[in-house]
Amino acid sequence: MIRKIVSGGQTGVELAALDIAIKLGIEHGGWTSRGRHNEDGRLPEMYRLEETSVLGFQEALRKNVSESDGTLVISRGKSTPQTKEAVRTALELERQLLHIDLSQHPLFEAASLVSSWMAQKHIKTVHVTGLLSNEDPTIYDQTRKILETAFYLGFIKSDVQQTMRGPDVSPAPGVEKLPHTVSDAVKALKATLTLKDRTLLANMQLDELDHLRSGLGEYIKQHFGLYAGNQALLDSCAQHAGLIRPLPDEACAVILRALWEDLGRSHKLRVVK
Repeated sequence: MIRKIVSGGQTGVELAALDIAIKLGIEHGGWTSRGRHNEDGRLPEMYRLEETSVLGFQEALRKNVSESDGTLVISRGKSTPQTKEAVRTALELERQLLHIDLSQHPLFEAASLVSSWMAQKHIKTVHVTGLLSNEDPTIYDQTRKILETAFYLGFIKSDVQQTMRGPDVSPAPGVEKLPHTVSDAVKALKATLTLKDRTLLANMQLDELDHLRSGLGEYIKQHFGLYAGNQALLDSCAQHAGLIRPLPDEACAVILRALWEDLGRSHKLRVVK
């Protein structure tokens, strides 16, 4: 589970990484060149970056690589001096490295690779770098989408499984522990999620709920008995959404939306004017 995102604040991939950290409430930081300038000018103070003692981004890059658990490089096609230096430095310092080439991977596939890499390599602090905006005008927006999707794919999978892990996760035969209604399922899920996760889920867009299918969704199907034929819950999902004999995936989608709607009433962030 990612706890901190680090970058040097250059335009494109690096700035996108900082902005998505701020949006999602993840700690951010890193080193940047003396003077706090990138290609567009001076970096605003909202970016919590430390300045190196020299101009140029090479020292900042090295510090960011060395102080992170792993480096994520995002490029498209031919390598650039920035991406080459990032890869070389990560290898030299023997840090975990993932290089995503967007000419080889569509965005969702790239996000899945990032999520899996962070989970498998136990990345807590990730250094993100790659193309500049003047090298690829679309890279800022696409990096944001990749990182946000990767975070959604991973955050509930790790948090829920860690919260629910115990000696009696699955009900014993004949013991009534499974939720039998959509409302019961929502209550059970809310009890397992941290306040931060509940707030994050509440502020997702409706079309982003699909990002939760491989994490929270898989947990729902396995532990709420949808694969095992929890007929009472399946019937409740059918009644709730006007479905006829819903499959586990369909029932899961009903529960996820009900959870999202419930949290939206109590945990949605609102702008105070």
